[in-house]
Amino acid sequence: MIHVFFVPGMFGSTIEYITRSYSDELTPVVGSILADGSMHSFKKLAHFKDIKHIDDFFNTNNAIDVTTPYYPFRQHKLPEILEHFSQNNTTDHACILMYADSVRSAELNMLFQYHKISVGLNMGLDIFCHGNENNIISWDPTYSHWSQMKHWQLREWISLFYKPWVQEWIVSVQQVSQQFLTIKNTDFLFNSIATANKIFDHCNLTQKLKLNEFLNQWRLAQQYVVDEFDLLDRIVDCTISKQPLEWQSVNIISEAIVQQRLRAKGYEIRCDGLDIFPTDAIMFNTLLEKVTK
Repeated sequence: MIHVFFVPGMFGSTIEYITRSYSDELTPVVGSILADGSMHSFKKLAHFKDIKHIDDFFNTNNAIDVTTPYYPFRQHKLPEILEHFSQNNTTDHACILMYADSVRSAELNMLFQYHKISVGLNMGLDIFCHGNENNIISWDPTYSHWSQMKHWQLREWISLFYKPWVQEWIVSVQQVSQQFLTIKNTDFLFNSIATANKIFDHCNLTQKLKLNEFLNQWRLAQQYVVDEFDLLDRIVDCTISKQPLEWQSVNIISEAIVQQRLRAKGYEIRCDGLDIFPTDAIMFNTLLEKVTK
């Protein structure tokens, strides 16, 4: 049995698909790459979202090829999730951890979460905002839920909380044993074939033909997110240096990343009431304030 632990957006569905459909040993699945680049076209065998599902699964003696528990659960962190797996005699199973090795890699994953889950699965921003509401009253003492925030407030709030929030994705690699194959999300994205080879070797699977062809097609389907991610660097650099750049409106997660990156370089946005994010670097520069420490 293969266990793939991953943060939503970190290609867990794709790994289940290729190990099942492009190996001689596992039961194949019918699926295709969707327009948003995701592999949400098939039902995962054992996609755990809480501890009870894990315990129920092992108690029923399921003969399942691949499990895909994501982490963290809403009420449990990765070490607790791993403990429940270790109690169920998984030492002879192949375990894989997908993780981010930096805030920048985590930001890239946030964009995949937005496009493939918030939009693609029509789940909205709850995947980002749930559990982080403890300080929303700083914007308005009458707020009790993040959805009450104005757009500019929501953007600023996300830009402030996401760096500590994604630390769980980064430290996760330190929380697993040597039994695990640990894979960076960026390695699977940018070196898909070589990383897939590592996965198949680790799981003792025999590759079928055309896996590389599929992975090349899959990688092309992710390019729109990579292009958007690269655009954010250009927005920050051109805005600070007053270089001409215009762009199409971006989503609120991209806006929040830009705001955080500007803050990291010593600039705050005069964002009060800025519900419509700029799309011109020269104009955007007029909204910056240099922060003196």
